Amino acid sequence: MGVRLKQSEKTDYQKWLAKAVTILASVALAVTLFSNGLLYDAAYKQESQRLVELVKSQAILINAIAKFDAEHSQRDHPQGAIGATFSQLETAHRQYPGFGGTGEFTLGTRKDGNIIFLLSHRHFDFLEPLPIAWDSELGEPMRRALRGENGVGVALDYRGATVLAAYEPLPDLNAGIVAKIDLDEIRQPFVQAALIGLSGVLLMVVIGAMVFRRISIPLLEREQALNDLRLLSQAINQSPIMMFITNTQGVIEYVNPSFTAMTGYAQQEAIGQNPRILKSGETSPEFYEQMWANLMAGQEWRGEVKDRRKDGSTFWASMVLAPVKGEDGKATHFVAIHEDITEQKQAQEAMQKAREQSDITNRAKSEIMANMSHELRTPLNAIIGFSSSMDEAIFGPLGHDKYKEYAQHIHSSGAHLLEIINDILDVAAVEAGKLKLNEERVNVQEVIEVALRMISPKAKEGGVHLKGPSVSALPPLLADPRRLKQIALNILSNAVKFTPKDGVVTCDVGIDGNGAMLLTVTDTGVGMDEAEIVKAMTQFGQVDSSLARKHEGTGLGLPLTQGLVELHGGALSLTSQKGVGTQVTVRFPAERVIFDGAKGLVDA
Repeated sequence: MGVRLKQSEKTDYQKWLAKAVTILASVALAVTLFSNGLLYDAAYKQESQRLVELVKSQAILINAIAKFDAEHSQRDHPQGAIGATFSQLETAHRQYPGFGGTGEFTLGTRKDGNIIFLLSHRHFDFLEPLPIAWDSELGEPMRRALRGENGVGVALDYRGATVLAAYEPLPDLNAGIVAKIDLDEIRQPFVQAALIGLSGVLLMVVIGAMVFRRISIPLLEREQALNDLRLLSQAINQSPIMMFITNTQGVIEYVNPSFTAMTGYAQQEAIGQNPRILKSGETSPEFYEQMWANLMAGQEWRGEVKDRRKDGSTFWASMVLAPVKGEDGKATHFVAIHEDITEQKQAQEAMQKAREQSDITNRAKSEIMANMSHELRTPLNAIIGFSSSMDEAIFGPLGHDKYKEYAQHIHSSGAHLLEIINDILDVAAVEAGKLKLNEERVNVQEVIEVALRMISPKAKEGGVHLKGPSVSALPPLLADPRRLKQIALNILSNAVKFTPKDGVVTCDVGIDGNGAMLLTVTDTGVGMDEAEIVKAMTQFGQVDSSLARKHEGTGLGLPLTQGLVELHGGALSLTSQKGVGTQVTVRFPAERVIFDGAKGLVDA
């Protein structure tokens, strides 16, 4: 049985257990020693009282014998009355076994600066009385008795042993009597009791520690489990990732605060609901079928799903679902984690679009190699061929009408080449940010009329009807007049190029409600779908890029026009429908429109 705790928690547990055991042992030891001390004190007092009684009774008896001998044995005994008394006492002491293991009576007298012990039934040789110097540390109880004192106390006897002794003077014999017992004998049972008590305390501590450990470990495990649960709860509640838990029927039982922050559903609104409240409708049913199949099989599920918020807005989420299993291995709940990856998805989509745009550009650049060879070789062949014919004078000396026709072809081919090269250089300059505008007040109406006159021959050649602006006056525009004309020509040229015979190209210009100037060119041409519009707005992109295409062009017209418009702070938009036609709208911001008087002259 073990508790998995952190190192710091293990140290705290050991200290806690050590303190508890120490307190338990200290209390038990204190109780044992205190009780043992009380008993010893009681025994000491009792033994002191017994010794006092013994020595007093002996002293009374000896004094009585001494008095008797003084009256009746003074003449009968060789040593007189005192000798007769000591003789009787000696005889009695030879037969007296003493008391306890070390207890005895001793009689002594003072002679020539010494204490002479006359009687001692345990440690005394009657043939050689034991002398002790009067000023010695030994024999203190007898010394007190010979001084005429009586009492009881602890001191060193004639052997140097520590004894508890009661002492009384025997004035009739000029002697003293001492009843003594070794202090170790008095202490021994209490020392044994103390040792037994300490053993009991030790045993009690060991048993108590084991019991305490058995009780405390489950409590610590419970506390650890509560700490783990508290930590897990805090981690879930403070997690920036949306989490919720459902039962096996899919009913939501718990949501964390991030769920509310991400979806807009409050906790009380979500609990009891099914996760289908988050369905955006943009995820296939097969996705959910596979998800539930995995979960019911006890496996986790990972995927990306588009969730719907309470307000109807959507967001992409990286989803992880996993079953929560009971002790029997069966799922009791499901936990779901949804991480908002909308920005990642948008970045991926932007990267994909950029990749697609790059692929389109790369294909367009490959196509331009073929397209440009056609665009450049045709006028170059005309220039070289016609100039060679004129140089060789194949129709005779110069002056023939055919040479004039050739000269016109050479001029138009050179102009076309110049236009292509200018477009390429302009596109490069716009991309590099090197193209600078020469801005001035521009009469837009005049620029549009010039552009219509320039494109008119091409329109007549194709049988296309041109319609100019319906306005009679426009405010000036702060713009580069050359680039403004280039914008109008490019849009009109494209419209005429892709409008069939008897079609109509309409050019209009006006001021919208915000004061911006709008230039709109509408045609009834072939039109484009969405993919073709994207391609048409790409550099070198052409809707029909085959060498056998009906309409010539480099694919730079619309991208260049858009770049020039944006340099003016404007925007170009294009709408088209296959088989119906196309409309191109150029919007110049209101700050470029110069109003000298009233605001707008024409509403677009």
